[in-house]
Amino acid sequence: MGKREKSDSTSMSDNNPFHIEDIAALTKDTNEAGISKPELTERERNDEFLPKPLVKIVNYKTGDVTQGSLQQLNEQMRNFRKVILLIEDQRAFSDTCTKALHELGYDGVQLITQMLEAEQHLDDIVSNLTEPPAAIVLDLGLGMDSGFSLLRKCHGEPRLREVPILVWTKHTDELSKMFSDYLGVKDFLVKSGDPQELRDALKRLMVA
Repeated sequence: MGKREKSDSTSMSDNNPFHIEDIAALTKDTNEAGISKPELTERERNDEFLPKPLVKIVNYKTGDVTQGSLQQLNEQMRNFRKVILLIEDQRAFSDTCTKALHELGYDGVQLITQMLEAEQHLDDIVSNLTEPPAAIVLDLGLGMDSGFSLLRKCHGEPRLREVPILVWTKHTDELSKMFSDYLGVKDFLVKSGDPQELRDALKRLMVA
């Protein structure tokens, strides 16, 4: 997540920034129509060269990273005991999390790096086009987009509400944690250089 300029893009104190895009995501009227998305045809959804949603399955045990059609991804999901959805836009962090999940025995990781693709994937779950993951690990900062809009969607949709979520973020302010708790996350962890903290949080996340 890139460093943001300190200007009117933050509120509260410099030590505890809360970004205006986060506030917008939290306060948006969910009854208002959002940006309309053209309905994808069956051919478009299962186009192996232009897969939508843009999801990758990571098998850390074999090192394979597969981006395929929705049908192929659903077939792959059945090969794993549990599939974890990781929404993270920085390669170093996604690699760290995938490695930690592998060490805990979870080899199937769905990786999404952009907000629009994440929203589309959640829409597919809500529409019963694909199965929900066993758990979600979410970064609150995806480029200049706010992960809170994804949290609100998970909180508001019955098919997503029961999926345990770990917010793993650079946000250190209390409001981020407070709103994450309000939106039903199971755990909140500020990113640090301690891999054991992440493993412990993932263990808590995956407890049935």
